[in-house]
Formats: sequence, C-alpha cells, structure tokens
Amino acid sequence: MKVLTAAAIGLGLAGALVGCSSQLAGSPGASAPPSRASGTTAPAARVFTSRLYGYTAGLPAGWSAQPGQRWGGTGAPGPVDVFRGQPNVAAWAFAVPRPASPAAYATAITQTAAQLPCPAALQTSQAVTIGGVPAVLIGMRCPAQGGLLMLTAVTTRGQSTLVITFEDSSGIASAEQADRTAFREFLAGIRLRA
Repeated sequence: MKVLTAAAIGLGLAGALVGCSSQLAGSPGASAPPSRASGTTAPAARVFTSRLYGYTAGLPAGWSAQPGQRWGGTGAPGPVDVFRGQPNVAAWAFAVPRPASPAAYATAITQTAAQLPCPAALQTSQAVTIGGVPAVLIGMRCPAQGGLLMLTAVTTRGQSTLVITFEDSSGIASAEQADRTAFREFLAGIRLRA
C-alpha cells in the first residue's frame, strides 16, 4: 500500500506541475530479449525499450518492467513505465512537456513538496547525467523521519523532459545509501534515442 501511496504522491506531484504528458513516439514499449555483450560469454542485463518515451534501460538483476501503465490518479501525467525491484523498491518513468530547464523543474517539485508530508527543502539536489545528457537528481524522505525515500532525476531532450523516479517505501534509513547507489546505476544504464 505504501508503494501505491508513494506512486500517487510522485505522479500527482508531476501531474500537478505540468498537467499532461508528452508522447515522444508510438505505442508503449516492451522488454527486449536478453542479449550478449560483444566479446563476453555472460549474458548482458535485460534491456527494456520504451517506445513511448524513446529510451532504453538496462534492468538490474531481479528487476521487471511494465511498459505504458495507465495511471488513473488526479493529475496523472499519462502512461508510465513501471520498474519493480526488491520488495518495497520501485521506479517509474514518464515524459512531460519541456520546462525551461531541469533545474527549474526540480525547483517546482521542491515548492510543491511543501504541501505534502515531505521536508520543505530537498535533501539531495545535484547534477548527474542520463544517457550522457545533463540531468538533475533530487531526493527526499517523506516524511523526513522514517518515511519513504524518493529520488527523482529529470533531463530534457527536444520538447520533452524525461522524469525517472525511484522509491523505497520500507522506511529503513540504513538502506538509503544502497538505494541511492542502485538508482545511480539504473540511471547509468539508460540510453536516450538520438
């Protein structure tokens, strides 16, 4: 239930900021079959391709992907690609119309978060890359003491912004560093369509 509540918070937050989604291409994607990396004998990570939002993502071991899931909550951004990992861990990705910059989008999220049971100030705000494109990573625990960990990375490309959110709804503070590392690794495995 906490995962659904967190998804509702994250998706409602994004929807409240922009009001709609931007479809970059065709119909929802599907997972590609496992492939072998050139010159290796071990199978490469399974690769998920989002035909809806124009990116691919290497799935960590044990993760699954569901393309273009409908979200029926208030302020829904449109279909979201949903990723599930360990118990209490999930991520989702969607696109919204391009704001002035990823930093401005992160600022808007901060302002909106003050209306939720989240800290008014971000606990994390730093520059990262997604698929080699500059991005902003923000993060907070909601509520601040013992709440779920929410990490969101945003990058712009063309007229859209790709939003990728990670959550751990367990409330276990000692898992936070591992969660942050897992999300950064997930981001490193994302490739954007040229």
